[in-house]
Amino acid sequence: MVNQTMLYFVLMVLQLFSFLLIATSYTNKIPDGLTLKMIHRDSLNSPIYLVNLTDKERMENYIKMSKTRVKSLLGPQLPRNNKSLEFLNRNNVIIRPTLSTQSLLYLIQVGIGTFDDESPSSRTYYLGFDTTSDLIWTQCEGCGNNCFPQVDPLFPATRSSTYSQFRQPYCPQSSKWRNNRCELKMRYTDGATVLAIAAKEVFTFASEGGRSHGIRLIFGCGFNMQNFPQGNNPDNKISGMMGMGNGFYSFMIQTRTIFNGKFSYCIQPMFGGRRDSPMYIRFGNDVLPQQIAGMQTTPIYRDRRRLSYYLNLQGISVDTKRLDIPSNFLEINRDGSAGCVIDSGSAISTIANRAFTVFRSAVRDFIKKNNKNVRKMKKPEMGYHLCFERYRNPLTLNLPKITFHFEDNADFVIDINESFYIGVTRSRKGMVCMQFLNNTSNYGGLTVLGVHQQVNKRIIYDLSNNLLHFASTDCSQGN
Repeated sequence: MVNQTMLYFVLMVLQLFSFLLIATSYTNKIPDGLTLKMIHRDSLNSPIYLVNLTDKERMENYIKMSKTRVKSLLGPQLPRNNKSLEFLNRNNVIIRPTLSTQSLLYLIQVGIGTFDDESPSSRTYYLGFDTTSDLIWTQCEGCGNNCFPQVDPLFPATRSSTYSQFRQPYCPQSSKWRNNRCELKMRYTDGATVLAIAAKEVFTFASEGGRSHGIRLIFGCGFNMQNFPQGNNPDNKISGMMGMGNGFYSFMIQTRTIFNGKFSYCIQPMFGGRRDSPMYIRFGNDVLPQQIAGMQTTPIYRDRRRLSYYLNLQGISVDTKRLDIPSNFLEINRDGSAGCVIDSGSAISTIANRAFTVFRSAVRDFIKKNNKNVRKMKKPEMGYHLCFERYRNPLTLNLPKITFHFEDNADFVIDINESFYIGVTRSRKGMVCMQFLNNTSNYGGLTVLGVHQQVNKRIIYDLSNNLLHFASTDCSQGN
């Protein structure tokens, strides 16, 4: 009789080989690089742009979103027993952030499927872009009342000539064979669930310069979507997610033989610029050269139990003074509930609770010492944790630069415009607020490097070598 363990091993090897072939089966049609538009939710090109909001109202939304986000990145604490963790991972109980069209910061537009009698031959959809999610999925035709509302027609999978479901022996990781198909179930920390058919399909990407490239990917064809926060919003234009995180199904894992695990972006300021200026995410050979002046490098840490990309934050400076923050306030925990995550879905950076207390005191003392025209507000506005009211002239302010010190002497210097919000109080007086939030969740050890603090930085993820490269640059030109 064939040894059961050996049979299981052989099947796993075959599945892995089959999986690697899926994304590469169309590589003869695409180069080793790809450049896509990354659409900010508040750009004029966004399908969810709200024209009537003021910049102050947008910032208040970002603060609320960021506070919710840090809690959802943690989710329920997982047990420490290794065998339990392995079991949980196989059953897909891993940490996925809150999922809502109201909380997405960036979107991409993709073509899905092949319809030979149509022009263009693929159907176009907007998907949320997220570096802490894994599965690529969209809602599919036939889900009836079990789908959340969307403006675009549901994806007609069975009519696409390139759509194919997995056969039973080849059900991918975490799926189950039920109802004569491989079914995937994803659970997010806000209670939203995605029940989808594990399938393969060609995704068409319109790259810079008018090029279109098709890549065959594993995705979830959603047929039962529950507890989604968008509720009954009939104007919703987002049909699913493009997961970019550290997970079996993510776009980066599936295309690693094409793009060698590389992608990059350059975040433009959220305010003060043109809302229609282009922003791009680049893959593989389209990633701009790393020989930018001042380019620095730090390791990326990954864990199967979490989908996020962790960085080893070793200290924080206010102006030129490195703060006396004990290393255990910032270091990565074995269960992933502490450390520093770089995130595309958090607008504002959040600092671990104990470290934040030291940080806030240092910023407060610097501003009080170097400005005689402001006084600390007893009740900070907009959801911030530290604000000063400007009560007399001069109008100028002396504010400190903030630096995050990462492993390998990689200093991430955050400009003043991204460290502080300058506006007016409800009583129309001048106001300056520290633009970092306190992680006051039950698991308050997580620090999140958010999008607003990544502004005007070329960020390069090299997942093949587990490295993050970054350098200050002007992102306003659509770099």
